Amino acid sequence: MVVDDVALLRLGIATVLEAMGVDVVAETGCGRDVPRLVQECRAGIVVLGIVADLAPPEIVRRLKALDPPPVVVALMQRTHREELAALLSLDTEGLVVRSAGREELTLVLEHVVKGERVVSPVLLAALAGAVGPTELDPPDELRLTVREREVLALLAEGRANREIAGALFVTLATVKTHLAHIYTKLGARNRNEALGRAVELGLFA
Repeated sequence: MVVDDVALLRLGIATVLEAMGVDVVAETGCGRDVPRLVQECRAGIVVLGIVADLAPPEIVRRLKALDPPPVVVALMQRTHREELAALLSLDTEGLVVRSAGREELTLVLEHVVKGERVVSPVLLAALAGAVGPTELDPPDELRLTVREREVLALLAEGRANREIAGALFVTLATVKTHLAHIYTKLGARNRNEALGRAVELGLFA
């Protein structure tokens, strides 16, 4: 299902989906209609753009309350940290800029269908900033070391492992070790899940 105010954009997204062999069962420019249409049409994936009547986090919240909830890929027009954090905390499977091209959107959809969470590097950069303590002190097993917090902050900027190593003046192997510890502590399988979990825990100041 495709959701956006702009009919031409909905058409473009539908074309990408159909090229992947995904049937588009519904489309709308009204956020309030989305949960009902998902249930009526049994849509398994919702590509959510911008609509005037509801904010993306509210739409996702309503979608995730369905049984079963659909996979959601949100197309972001702005990079507000609060909205990104809200969408991540709601387990939004994909976050990509609204201006993404065919190749990027296709790649994101391929990954979310496999059960992975994907966040565009541009949006990850919007989450970057100082990484500080949570308001509620986390259990010992979730506490990150100072160096792990530095790695996490660079990860949020969309830095590759080699770039992180260069920025911190450590070896690539050391970065991989830090990432392994971060993933274990946050219960994540990859960098996107780690960032989503970090946002949920309030690790980004």
